[in-house]
Amino acid sequence: MSINCAAVDRLIDSMSFTQKVGQLNQRLLGWKSVERNAAGRLVASDELKQEIDRWGGLGTLYGLLRADPWSGQHWGNGIRPEERTEAIAVVQQTVLERGAHGIGVLLSEEAPHGHQALGGTVLPTNLGLGATFDPQGVQEAEAAVAAELAASGIHIALVSGLDIARDPRWGRCEECFGEDPLKAARMCEAIVTGMQGEHRSKVGHGGVAVVLKHLAAQGEAVGGRNGQSAVLGPHDLHEIHLPPVAAGVRAGALGFM
Repeated sequence: MSINCAAVDRLIDSMSFTQKVGQLNQRLLGWKSVERNAAGRLVASDELKQEIDRWGGLGTLYGLLRADPWSGQHWGNGIRPEERTEAIAVVQQTVLERGAHGIGVLLSEEAPHGHQALGGTVLPTNLGLGATFDPQGVQEAEAAVAAELAASGIHIALVSGLDIARDPRWGRCEECFGEDPLKAARMCEAIVTGMQGEHRSKVGHGGVAVVLKHLAAQGEAVGGRNGQSAVLGPHDLHEIHLPPVAAGVRAGALGFM
């Protein structure tokens, strides 16, 4: 697929400052963007319409299909696998109709160890995947997850892999591949190559763009508390926490959280 850079530049030049900000906007939680009408059909929510109208468009929508206790979405109220196409079509049509420049929205989903959605392909947690010591197996598994995401109409996967387990009290150790930065680096390469393909060849062609998280040293939090301060010097930062980041860059990851 070729991109007409001049046409893109003209389109951006035609936008107001607010509309340009709108193309960077990822504020709305995706599961709040659709609702069911009296007949049980999925329709655009007022929150989605208001967000589009405020910014003249919508850049990225996060978690449209997400289901877990944090989002409050479950089999009783969430988007079922057979409804994914309908939900995505509702969102895209609403963005195109109400947006100022006819630009669709990028759809971003959580995939920390498989797709975090109803009926999504789920893998063992990273702690379990790390115990396999099998980057090739991880690459193949992540390729399967990416194929499912792409088939559903998703563009971006948010994938854990950069965190290093430093304190067993930390409640997100299961998102780490373990304590070894070398192993984490190899697994990050496997994630990116599996989901994006070699040299990003699968992005838009049966794969998805990868956003690796979390950059950087989240696992170093004091007292094992999430979002806490870190006591961290340059040596530990470069030797322990940055090798997976560098591996992700080399593999061609399209983004970092």
